[in-house]
Amino acid sequence: MTPPHPLACTWTTPRPRTAMLTVRGELDHDSQHLLVRTAREMLAAHPDCRAVLLDCGDLVFCDSSGLSSLLMVSRLVRAAGASLCLDTRSAELDRLLRRTNLLDHFTAPAAESAHQHQDS
Repeated sequence: MTPPHPLACTWTTPRPRTAMLTVRGELDHDSQHLLVRTAREMLAAHPDCRAVLLDCGDLVFCDSSGLSSLLMVSRLVRAAGASLCLDTRSAELDRLLRRTNLLDHFTAPAAESAHQHQDS
């Protein structure tokens, strides 16, 4: 049995009007509230944010509750007038998003073009 990987969420602002929210560990029923709370705090601290990159490279597990929290973060980001892009997704997360028909929701061209526009 593998030991649990507690969820850790941190955020930075790598560019003006862009925030990066990094998640590490297991996103599940017990930890989902941390992700949503961190996203709220980040958006409140940066009301001018227009692009949020959600770095999932160190996300080791995501269950249906974790997926629900990703959808909540998506709603919060959109309500703040920003776009959300899931970045550095694992193959497992991509499979989960495909199985639930949510891959396009999180990787739509609108989100990617907003991200590219921020780089200009």
